[in-house]
Amino acid sequence: MNYLLMGLVMFKFESKSLEDTKDFAKNLSKFLIPGNVISLIGEMGSGKTTFTQYLLKNLGVEDYITSPTFSLVNSYEGKYTINHMDLYRLEDESEMETLDIDNLFYPEGITIIEWAERAKSYLPRNLIEIYIDKTSLEGRRFEIRGNNREEIRLIKELQ
Repeated sequence: MNYLLMGLVMFKFESKSLEDTKDFAKNLSKFLIPGNVISLIGEMGSGKTTFTQYLLKNLGVEDYITSPTFSLVNSYEGKYTINHMDLYRLEDESEMETLDIDNLFYPEGITIIEWAERAKSYLPRNLIEIYIDKTSLEGRRFEIRGNNREEIRLIKELQ
């Protein structure tokens, strides 16, 4: 479902179950392209890692997918090289300097970041932000706000 709000295009998807969430991940995966960097924004327990698992499976990753809470980054091979970052334990955003930022934020594959707000000044301009709100035990609301050209492109594809 899309909304036009003060000149911005928005996309919202209401998931009532894990199956709905899997279906949304499958649909979204069709439109991701090399170079995309995705930030999943939501409270603890909102389903960021679960959504990432569904998304990566649809991008051809066969490995067991875990949150890289302690390593900061896990890389997987599928349709593309996919970097999965979890910045929850980042104490200071300057810790990003220890990572290969050019490869992670301007990838030849795709990068998915949980808790990206902990490294705001390092994030790329065309970051795709997906907001996840927990609406029930299995229900989630996914929202893309159309704040840049990549988000707008993705919203148009998802229509």
